[in-house]
Amino acid sequence: MPGNNRTKPAKPPTGEGEFSGQLKTTGYNGRAGGGKKYWRWNGSEWILQKPQGIYRPYSQYEDELRAQEAKSAKEAEEEYKRRMNSPMVKVGGKIPAANVTTASAALRYPSYPPITEEHDYVTFSFYKYSPPFAKRTTSEATISSEGAQTITGKDTFTGKLYGYNQATGEGNQYTKTTGQSIVLYMPEDISTGFRSNWTGKAYGNFATNALKSAGGETLKDKLSGAKEALDKSVDTFIPVKSAEALRKVLQKIGGDQLSNDDIFGGISGAILNPNVELMYGGTDLRNFTLNFKLVARQEEESVIIKRICNQFKRAMLPKLDPGNVFGATSEGSYAGFIGVPDLVRVAFMHGGHEHEALPRFKMCAITQVDVNYTPDGTYATYYDGNPVAVQLSISFQETKMVFSEEIGGADSDDKTSQGLR
Repeated sequence: MPGNNRTKPAKPPTGEGEFSGQLKTTGYNGRAGGGKKYWRWNGSEWILQKPQGIYRPYSQYEDELRAQEAKSAKEAEEEYKRRMNSPMVKVGGKIPAANVTTASAALRYPSYPPITEEHDYVTFSFYKYSPPFAKRTTSEATISSEGAQTITGKDTFTGKLYGYNQATGEGNQYTKTTGQSIVLYMPEDISTGFRSNWTGKAYGNFATNALKSAGGETLKDKLSGAKEALDKSVDTFIPVKSAEALRKVLQKIGGDQLSNDDIFGGISGAILNPNVELMYGGTDLRNFTLNFKLVARQEEESVIIKRICNQFKRAMLPKLDPGNVFGATSEGSYAGFIGVPDLVRVAFMHGGHEHEALPRFKMCAITQVDVNYTPDGTYATYYDGNPVAVQLSISFQETKMVFSEEIGGADSDDKTSQGLR
C-alpha cells in the first residue's frame, strides 16, 4: 500500500532449535541492531532477544553465538544451563549463613551477562531478627583449671555454655525472610577493621595492695598478702592524712585549691604512686559500608534496580507487626509496639564459594541506606522516567562480637575456626 512505512514484524528462524538456549540470527545488516535479529530457543519457541545497552547492543549475543558454534550441541546446552542456573551455594562453618543463591530467583545486577561461578560477586541474604535471649541454644563444654583446682575442688568441670553466635550444630536460629536475595558485582571499597578499647586505669595504693593480696594463688598466699597490704597501708596513712589536714587549713585561710599531690610535690618532691595499668575494655562491633553505582542498560534493569533499592530499605526499617510480645499477641501490643528490622548475611563470593582472601562477617544489621538519584551531578532519565544511574550506599554493623578463636581462613592451621577475616 503506498505511503505505508510500518515495519514488518521480524520472522523467527525456521524449524526447531537443537537445544534449549541456542542462539540463531535472521536477516543481515552491517549496522548494529539494524536488520539482523538474534533469537533464542527456549525449548518450545524462538524468542527475540532485546539489545543489551547502548554501545554495541548485540555484541554479547554475537560472542555467545560464536562460542556455541565452536561446541557440540550438548556442550553448548550444558554451558547455557550452567550460566543461567548456577547452583545454590552452601556457606560452610557455623556462622549463620544458610543458603546464598545465585539462581534466577535472586535480584541481580548486572542482569546480563549473568553472574556465574566464573565471577567474583557479593550476595545479600535476608533473615528475621532473632532476639539474643530467646530460644538460646546451649552446649556442654569441659573447662580445665590449667594446673590449679577449681572452686569445686576438681581439675576440670563440665558446664553448659550458651551459643553466643546462635549457630550451634548444623542449623541456626535465624529464619530466612520472604525477601529475595540480592547478587551484585564486587564493589571497589571492600575493607574491614577491628577496634579494641584499652584505657589507662589508676589504682590507689590501698587498692593496689589489696588486689595483689587477692591475687595470691593459695589461701596462705592470700593471707600473707593481706597482712603485707595492711602494713603498707599504715605506712602511707600518716603522710596522706597529714597532707589532707594541711590542705584543708590552706583552703580555709587562703582559699587555695590544692590536692594531696600538690602538697607532697611542693614539700617532698614526690607524689602518690598512681599505679596506672592499661586495662582492656572490650571490642567494638565491626562497621562497614558498600557502595554501588547501578546504571540501567535496558528497561528490565530499571525495574531490577528499583527493587534492589526497595529491598534494602525494607530490611532496615521497623515493622508495624511486633509479633509475640512476652509470648502473646493482642490489639494493645500491636498498637503499642513495633517489630525489629531484619538482618542480612553479607558474603563475598569467588565462584561457588566464599572468597578466602576477603572479609567474612557474622550476621549484620543495616544501619543506613542512601540512594542518590543524580550520582553524576545532573538530573537525567530515560523516556519512561527512570533515572539513568543510581548510587546505592549501604552501611552495616555486625550483631555479634568476633573472638580470637574465630579468625581463620585457607591459610589457617586451626580447622575449628569460623573463618572470619
